[in-house]
Amino acid sequence: MNLREKVKKALAGMTILCLLCIAAVSESQGANAGEPDFLPMIQRNCVPNGEDRSPELYIVYQQDVLTSSKENATFACSHGFPWESDTRIPLILYGKGIQTGATPDTAASLEDITPTLAWLLDVDKPAQSNGRVLTEALKKPWLLQILPDKALPKVALVFTLDQARADYLTNPQILEALTFTRKELIDKGTYYPNARLSYSGSRTAVSHAVVGTGATPGINGIVGNNIKLGDDFPLAFNDQPRHSMNMFNLLSPTLADVMDLEMDNLPIIISMSPYGRAALGMGGHGAAFSPDESDHDIIVQLLRDTGLPYTNDEYFNLPDYLIYSEDNPIRIDQWLRKNYGIDIHVDLWTETTVVVDNSPYAIPHANVITGPQGSFPDGTTFTFSHAAVTPGKVPPTSTYQLWDENEPFPINKYYGDTMYTPFYQLWAVDMLLRTMEAEGVGMDRIADLVYYNFKCLDKVGHRYGVNSPEIYTYLYYVDYCLRKIKYWLDKNVGRNQYVMAVTSDHGAHNAYEGRILYRGELFDAIEEAFGENVILNDFYEKKPFDDMIYLDQEMLEAAGYTQADVARFIEANFSDYVYKVYTKDEIFQD
Repeated sequence: MNLREKVKKALAGMTILCLLCIAAVSESQGANAGEPDFLPMIQRNCVPNGEDRSPELYIVYQQDVLTSSKENATFACSHGFPWESDTRIPLILYGKGIQTGATPDTAASLEDITPTLAWLLDVDKPAQSNGRVLTEALKKPWLLQILPDKALPKVALVFTLDQARADYLTNPQILEALTFTRKELIDKGTYYPNARLSYSGSRTAVSHAVVGTGATPGINGIVGNNIKLGDDFPLAFNDQPRHSMNMFNLLSPTLADVMDLEMDNLPIIISMSPYGRAALGMGGHGAAFSPDESDHDIIVQLLRDTGLPYTNDEYFNLPDYLIYSEDNPIRIDQWLRKNYGIDIHVDLWTETTVVVDNSPYAIPHANVITGPQGSFPDGTTFTFSHAAVTPGKVPPTSTYQLWDENEPFPINKYYGDTMYTPFYQLWAVDMLLRTMEAEGVGMDRIADLVYYNFKCLDKVGHRYGVNSPEIYTYLYYVDYCLRKIKYWLDKNVGRNQYVMAVTSDHGAHNAYEGRILYRGELFDAIEEAFGENVILNDFYEKKPFDDMIYLDQEMLEAAGYTQADVARFIEANFSDYVYKVYTKDEIFQD
């Protein structure tokens, strides 16, 4: 059975979703007025195709809680919960066919991006997509669907600002960093101030699959960063074997998959991220979707282990200009030294760092990135100093760029800390622009499709916290990169010849002293009360995530207990940390 046949089979389960989609994006009210009921969001996360992959217990923690697999957690913020802090997202549409200066107060979510872009490009949306066309953002000709081919956008692009909170665009202490984004993309585009994830899983793999497919997690099958397959809990993407760029757990076609087949593989398809799970979720299945018909799209992970682009060429394409050689020195440290004067082996990222962009894609006369220089808008000052490489590690020498099951993957964390600086982002965006230019994106009448994930923003947030000096400073680089990409598009594709969406996969909330739950305590308490090994999660391997608890149902029933018994036990004994526990029986009720 090929992937297209699997998709047809999965369609049979979609009837249940029709009932769920009637529910509003905001939480419905529970029995007690004012208390949110997250069940509709959790159902959209799991129903109908996630039954075998979904947990017996789905925990909603209190909105200021973080959970950790380590007793002494070092991260500053996290996400994954259905509260507004984690699920409210920025959503901007800009370019050809988009209203100017519009701020609709209607609800919008990530699954709406694909149907909207498909409408604008005059192609079919994926059959399983349950998002809507954001008609209030469109100019009248697109609403009437009477535009001639020559008037269609030449390329559609989606940029996900990983872990960007919606209030980064409104918080007076932060918004100065996103001046270009606000004054150009928002003021001359359409901005959804009430955009929010319609589902509960505010995680990278989950949301990027929604972006790519236009289908909520319960339909596309990516219900978490890890999912349950038989007795295993692999990563949803890029696992089994690890680092293989495996995408077969995605049960729905992406817009890229559909466009390829509908347009005889003529569109240029690009999807890039430092994390495979983001690039794959948006870009889709490549040549694996329909082996006799689909081609090898450019779906690439910008690998921290080698500082080089990387993929699996059985399914995807890594073009020659992204292959490292002495004549093509594109490794991150070489690229940054040559094009930015940055030596990441010794240079620090500080609050006073100034970067001059001399790359081939720099904006003439506007290529200096200064940041806020250690001061918030209210006058509060700050300092920081962070190394760009991992101390004590040896720089990688491997030039491993294509998956080979017979060759060990070169795990090396030397560039791990580079991802916590803006330097990684500068290199990664240049690799995107290098690809767009070499492929001739938007330079003919065949519509192209480009996805890019600003993953490093998430890394900075986790380490230093939301609204931190580092986040505020980093966002200046995000804003610069968006302006740089727009400059390239205007120059090479033409003004008003493209359409883009700028959004986020999720928000985040900070950690506070006394509000971090070591999940070993939770797991131990459950097993002490209901039996050793009643939890199937492999806690010591830290998978899957802690809001999804898988139970040995036979063992539980043999001991005379139900899912509800365990749920009420957790609520009673961990009420300081847990808001509510939903059972699988509730989630998949008729």
